[in-house]
Amino acid sequence: MEKIILTLWKPAQPNAGQWRADLLGLRDALVTAGAKNIRVMLVDEAVAAASAQRITNSAAPLDGMLSLWLDSALQWPAIKTLVTPLTSRLEAYLVVESEPYPEERQARSALYQVPVGQRTPGMNQVALLHKPDRMSYEHWHDTWRNGHGPNAYPLQSIFGYRQNTVVRALTFGAPVLHAIVEENFPPEAIGNPQGFFAALGDPEKCAQRQQAMYESTSRFIDFEKIDCILTSEYQLSA
Repeated sequence: MEKIILTLWKPAQPNAGQWRADLLGLRDALVTAGAKNIRVMLVDEAVAAASAQRITNSAAPLDGMLSLWLDSALQWPAIKTLVTPLTSRLEAYLVVESEPYPEERQARSALYQVPVGQRTPGMNQVALLHKPDRMSYEHWHDTWRNGHGPNAYPLQSIFGYRQNTVVRALTFGAPVLHAIVEENFPPEAIGNPQGFFAALGDPEKCAQRQQAMYESTSRFIDFEKIDCILTSEYQLSA
C-alpha cells in the first residue's frame, strides 16, 4: 500500500459549497479506481473563524487536499483523471505516513467519532513543511520526528496526528515539499488559542504552551516558507 496526497486549488466556478459537494461526490469513483482510506480537507465557512490562525507564504495557498491509499502508486493516473476536472490546479505527492502516540491519540479521537462521510468535528490543520537550508536532511528529519513530536503532542488539543514524509512528487514541476502534516483539533480550537493549546480558561498556561511550541518548531521549521492551512475534514472511506 502507498499513500498519495493531492493539494488542490478551487476553480473560479463553482462556489465553495458546490466545489465541496463535487469533491465529496467523487467517493464512489475513487473507490472504483482503487482508493482506500479517503480523506477530503477543504477551506470553507466552517473554519472561517480560524483565519487568523493561518500561516501562508505561498503566492497562491491551497484550497483543499485529498489523501488516499492505493495498492500501488502506479494507479495514480486514474485518480488524476477523476480529480483534475474539478480543480484549477493540483499537485500530487507520494508520502510515507506515520501516526505516532497511538494510546493518546485513540483516547482523544474516541470523543470525535462520526459516521463515514460526515464532517469530522473541529478542524484539520494542514502544514506544508520545507527543510531549512541550514540543516541536513537527516538532522531535519530527526529533529522533526524524534525531537519535536513527543514534546508537541502534550502541548496541544490534537486528537488526530498524521506525519507524512514526502518521498517524491507525482506531478511534473510540483513545488518541493519535504513533509505534510495533518492535525485534527476539536471545535473549541477554531479561532481560540486556549482551545488550540488545551488551556481553556487558563491564559497563563496557554501562553506558556505557545512559547514552548514556538521554541520547539523553530528548531526545524522554515517560517519563511511554511503554509499552515485550517480546513474541514471529511473521511469518505475506511
